[in-house]
Amino acid sequence: MLLYPHHFMSTLTKPLNHGWRRVAGMCLLCAAWLAAVLRLSAATATPLPVDTLGTAEVVASAWLRGMRSAAPLQHLDSAAVLQRGITDVGDALKRFAGVNLRDYGGAGGLKTVSVRGLGATHTAVSYDGLCLTDTRQGMVDLQRFSLDRLTGISLSTLDAAPLLCPVRHLAAAVVELSTQRHHYAAGLHGTAALRQGSFGTWNPSLLLATAVGHQGGVSLAGDYFYATNDYPFTIANGVASERARRQNSRMQAFNAEADARFALPHGTWSGKVFVSHDHRRLPGQVTLYNPTNNERLTDNNAFGQLMWRHHRGPWQWYAAAKGGAVQSHYTDVSAQYPGGSLSQCYRQREAYVTAGAALQAAPWLALAYATDYDLATLRSNLPADSLARRHLWLQSLSLRLSHRRLTVTARGVLHLSTDRRNGSHEAERTVRMLPSLTALLRLVERPWSLTLRAGCKQTLRVPTFTERYYYHLGTANLKPERAGQWSAGLTLQASPSHCWRLLALTADCYLNHVRQRIVSVPYNLFVWRTVNLGRSRTAGIDATLQSTWSLARRHELLLAANYSLQRSTDRTLPGSTTYNRQLPYTPLHSGAASLAWQNPWLSIALHATAASERWSTLEHTATTRLKGYMEWGAAAWRDLQLRRGKLQLRADLINAGNCRYEVVRRYPMPGRCYKVALSYTW
Repeated sequence: MLLYPHHFMSTLTKPLNHGWRRVAGMCLLCAAWLAAVLRLSAATATPLPVDTLGTAEVVASAWLRGMRSAAPLQHLDSAAVLQRGITDVGDALKRFAGVNLRDYGGAGGLKTVSVRGLGATHTAVSYDGLCLTDTRQGMVDLQRFSLDRLTGISLSTLDAAPLLCPVRHLAAAVVELSTQRHHYAAGLHGTAALRQGSFGTWNPSLLLATAVGHQGGVSLAGDYFYATNDYPFTIANGVASERARRQNSRMQAFNAEADARFALPHGTWSGKVFVSHDHRRLPGQVTLYNPTNNERLTDNNAFGQLMWRHHRGPWQWYAAAKGGAVQSHYTDVSAQYPGGSLSQCYRQREAYVTAGAALQAAPWLALAYATDYDLATLRSNLPADSLARRHLWLQSLSLRLSHRRLTVTARGVLHLSTDRRNGSHEAERTVRMLPSLTALLRLVERPWSLTLRAGCKQTLRVPTFTERYYYHLGTANLKPERAGQWSAGLTLQASPSHCWRLLALTADCYLNHVRQRIVSVPYNLFVWRTVNLGRSRTAGIDATLQSTWSLARRHELLLAANYSLQRSTDRTLPGSTTYNRQLPYTPLHSGAASLAWQNPWLSIALHATAASERWSTLEHTATTRLKGYMEWGAAAWRDLQLRRGKLQLRADLINAGNCRYEVVRRYPMPGRCYKVALSYTW
């Protein structure tokens, strides 16, 4: 099995009865707070405008319009992706404050995301409304998704923006990928694109869409990706160094999906089928004078999903179902294995259903209930393994109070899960109540807006199948990670003048406490065990800036920037050598910025990302230190009208300064490279 290095962060929960008490206390607190506001305010209630939280406009959706969440939300649509010089999903997530992206190098390298010091397994990834899961590793490789199909990428922390949503969206953080197109035109329409880049990169794609009647439409999209990934790098070991190229790094991938969406008299239904095939050679860690590697990984992924939404009067309902299968086949040709090779195959199956209802009981009161059920199984060809099965049942009850300038949301999530392995008489059961409370206060609304927000939350992360059952690593009686989150922030938005059209500033401070952190410890050089050993604390600040200037007719200057301060420390054993040290792969300072000039001739964007020094382990030594870096690039594009369609030409220069750096130790990142793209939309 291929295990990528990652650390695990945890969650803070109490027994079930304590959780219910906390929910009750939160509800009483909300009621008291609201009553105080009602007594102090004499103004009449008026419709409230849409708020901007984070870098995105928070629209409360057709469901529960006017009721908003206090959760920080950051969003990038297709236009922002172009204006900021973003080239892939991993690059997009770097432009969000509070995000740490684990990048194992190159186009084929694994890319996972953690938010605010919590591990990748605490971050849910949603694709068109339903979460993707991996019960084996607990994290989703974001590299498999193409920007060509995405119409938006958003990141919400602490809470979900809509009151009614699947319970899985109430994780510590949620990355939402959206492809659905709500407007279909008659006739056949689409986009054909071809991208070519350094190191043998080729990426053709095609999207076709058409209307079906007057109430819906269907679309079909596919793309093929190929890259040799043989980029040069320099490896150093003390005074010795070697100039080399990445070997055994070729990859190819094919993705296809079909979508359908139809309007109903009082709602909509939508469906999706997604298939992907990914075959990559794994270059492995870079070791001086030892470039040989013969690892292969083939992933086959398929899922289908249906979603129905309905609204009538004060009521809203939704229901959705999803079924999927993932097969991963890992091989390594080496003389160290009996027979000369190692072959491991894992097959994951999933069946997932979710449903919920919401009631707008009064102009100031909304209630919502949702429930999720998931059945996941995992098989492998390992002699020591047998069928592992997980039953997961989640329920959420939400209350939102809104009056004049104040909105308060209280939620309670009931988590019930059972893990069982064939041949074992004992089942690992988890029962937890997870409360949360958020508040939004609009201090000023006109001519500029100032919004304050605050919240607290408890989250839970159940051990993955690898952590519980993998041979020579798993521990069946692992307890779930527990985390407590606290956050407070503000948003300022204004339009200072006719030329200075937009100024949006956000700042959030947060504190996360983690208990029963799952870590891997060696018993000898061969046998490791996962245990509940750790505690950690993360204190940080996230800040974003967005500004737009109108220089002249059809000439705009757009600035976007974000900065994160993350102090994530080990708090396991006071007095130990690792106590209060920065957690692995977590920079103290990180940020990104872009400046774009959009005009009718040739639009140009400059962008940069940076991170301070990090360490690969809790042992902060010269051999575990990863130096800080700043890499910058540029993008240029031009739109041309061609017959009845639009032709777009784009060129990207990536890592223009040829910065040599590593995000993960011994996985060097590419140096200076380029991408050119040609797309036609009709």
